[in-house]
Amino acid sequence: MGLTEVRELYIDYINQVQKLEKEKKPGDGLFGMGKKISDDPCHEAFADKLDAILKEIEASGPSSEEAADVLEYIYHAQAEYISFTSAYWIMNAVHGLTLGLIRFLDSKDAEKLCEIYDREVPRRKRFPVQKKVASALNKK
Repeated sequence: MGLTEVRELYIDYINQVQKLEKEKKPGDGLFGMGKKISDDPCHEAFADKLDAILKEIEASGPSSEEAADVLEYIYHAQAEYISFTSAYWIMNAVHGLTLGLIRFLDSKDAEKLCEIYDREVPRRKRFPVQKKVASALNKK
């Protein structure tokens, strides 16, 4: 378990979202009619699968470098897939699932991730969960 599994999960998730967006009818979600993409169970399934993968990584006792690679990918993903607006919110929300991996970082990797996080998730745009992640990275 590691970065490869996380990447595959993100790619599968984006493919599901892309399929939903292609199948969306023009009036879906308006006035409570039709199906909103944001209500699809794929979003919750993505978060649940990511949580399971991250817990397995934590249980394996990853090196600082392994943890940093996974965290960097997750923190960058919402920028990489920004065109998928229906996935944007969940990709930001899952940052909270990474708090357990931060403890495996050494100070050098934590500093590098702080810089990346500040660039990818500017302070003025952070959600409460992202503020927790930034705080945990800064403490490390």
